[in-house]
Amino acid sequence: MTFEARLAFLLGFFALWAILGFLPWLIAAVVRSGRGVLLALPLAVAGGAAGGVLVPAAGVRDERGFLISLATAFIGGVLLSAIGILLAARFFTR
Repeated sequence: MTFEARLAFLLGFFALWAILGFLPWLIAAVVRSGRGVLLALPLAVAGGAAGGVLVPAAGVRDERGFLISLATAFIGGVLLSAIGILLAARFFTR
């Protein structure tokens, strides 16, 4: 496999994990009508990517690991979305 193919494959994984991190933020934005969720957007995407990377970094690199990485990417997005919303509510509201 060429370097370019490996890079495209890796970027595809990061894009998938970032989308799975974005989904909980999107749900929170709809539920909260957009109030106080902007700070949580980059955190949610980063949480999704970080959650997805943790599984292959731990050594699980088969089909089961792929499915687990999808779940951990979503959970990472949920956790960091919640943290971002709580931080915005604490520091940027009156």
